[in-house]
Amino acid sequence: MKGVVETLLVFVLLALDGLIAHPTLYPHIRMRRAKGIGERALPNPPPGIISYHIHITYTLFHAPIIAEAMALRERTRAQFQNYLGPDCTGRYDYGYLCMITDHDAQNTTLIGGPFVSGEWSIFVPLGYYSLITPWLTQNRGNLSMLLHPNTGYEYEDHSIWAMWAGQPWPLDMSIFDEATQTNEFGHHPGDSDNPACLSRGAVCGDDQLGPSASCCYELACRDVQIIANAASNFTIHRCA
Repeated sequence: MKGVVETLLVFVLLALDGLIAHPTLYPHIRMRRAKGIGERALPNPPPGIISYHIHITYTLFHAPIIAEAMALRERTRAQFQNYLGPDCTGRYDYGYLCMITDHDAQNTTLIGGPFVSGEWSIFVPLGYYSLITPWLTQNRGNLSMLLHPNTGYEYEDHSIWAMWAGQPWPLDMSIFDEATQTNEFGHHPGDSDNPACLSRGAVCGDDQLGPSASCCYELACRDVQIIANAASNFTIHRCA
């Protein structure tokens, strides 16, 4: 027994010596400990979801694929023309459903963002999640779609809390810090820039998608409005 104990002690000492002597073993942990920085941890429970982004990703080096991505973008605009507000030139806290237009989606990727591919995207308040997500999931064709929440913790938003439809694309996660809030300071689900539901009179459905968006509290997606056009009448529903 004494020999076994001595052998174990020697093994442990050798292992510790190797960890101390080898400079490449977990250098980030060594650095944090040297600076007195503890390991970061996410809040428990996790931070609330304030809104969502939907990204359509595609190669910028193949003209037919770019054309397919731009065609889907225009189809999306047409499909949700009664729901979309003005285009957003930023990415967060717009208070309404909008197409994000902060870069040339046909020729460049998002400068300073995590995408190594082309992408176009939509800012999705919580109340519109059930309206737009199913449609894009089923109508994206061969293109990939990234759906992620916006909580302020961008590393986790784009990784462990994200969902892909189609082939996932690599992201440059080095621009984010794990377990660290990097935006959405002073914002929370349901504030004026991030409504959790649709107010009275908002368009919440139509005759193709049904009553899909989420109306607030005592409201329901039940008020029917007939819109006449040259081809045929079009029905929309409003929160009432």
